[in-house]
Amino acid sequence: MQTVVCRAIRSKPGLLYSLCFVLSLYLLVGCSAHQTQVVPPVKGITLEQAELLKVHQEWQGTPYRLGGDSKSGIDCSAFVQQLYISAYHKQLPRTTEAQMRQGKAIRLAEAKTGDLIFFKTSRKVRHVGVIYDQQYFLHASTSKGVIFSRLDNVYWSPKIIAINRPSL
Repeated sequence: MQTVVCRAIRSKPGLLYSLCFVLSLYLLVGCSAHQTQVVPPVKGITLEQAELLKVHQEWQGTPYRLGGDSKSGIDCSAFVQQLYISAYHKQLPRTTEAQMRQGKAIRLAEAKTGDLIFFKTSRKVRHVGVIYDQQYFLHASTSKGVIFSRLDNVYWSPKIIAINRPSL
């Protein structure tokens, strides 16, 4: 089988080019479609960031479940609500829409640890996470559960619709 494929590629140089192109395209699409697990830096972090890491460790592995609010399954807004209770001892509303009305709107360049970041993932669906630093945010992902993601991720970056700083 391997010999037949090698002969076909040698006899048709355009086939090798096409095969490489298709393979490259497959890898690019695969990389952008799937979110990889990322870990933010832990050296030289603030006490506030240490609190977020502690909350992440506590909830890591918890799967996403729409309407869920426990370790057996949690959605994004319930996770943010739980994070705020644990890290800041502050109660936030339960839904993403209500959380969007909290605090002061700010620009991404001004974002700091603890700010809420909102995404529009489809025509009707909103998603929320909490800023860790200028590169990472913590959230309950529908595909991977409670994780850190990068703000410059090709999936998340174009979907940012608001960043709010709740009054602590």
